[in-house]
Amino acid sequence: MWLRGATAGIIVSLISAFLYNFFFQEGFIKIFFFIFFSTYISSMIIVYGRQIKYRLRREKGTIKWFDPSKGYGFLERDKGGDLFIHFASVAEKDRKSLKENTRVSYTVISSVKGPQANEIRVI
Repeated sequence: MWLRGATAGIIVSLISAFLYNFFFQEGFIKIFFFIFFSTYISSMIIVYGRQIKYRLRREKGTIKWFDPSKGYGFLERDKGGDLFIHFASVAEKDRKSLKENTRVSYTVISSVKGPQANEIRVI
């Protein structure tokens, strides 16, 4: 992943430096700093952009009921409606603390029987 970020950063830096040099035609030091900061900014966008995208697609809800002996339950989405929960889709550290009215974050996947909560974590 770092190689992709570095490559994209270098490409963005070279394009930015060319445009900067073409329009402003200033000294080498200013171009060097411009390349350095544009590489840094583009690399940060690539690295942290994935985390931001991951956090944006997670939803929040409340556990309606969950029976650990049966291994499944349901949660109520903040958007409205209910989702099925399977024991395997709950994070290991959160399995014991899954009770009624517990706030959780999750992703929604499509299964054979309809939408289902996945990657469930207690907030």
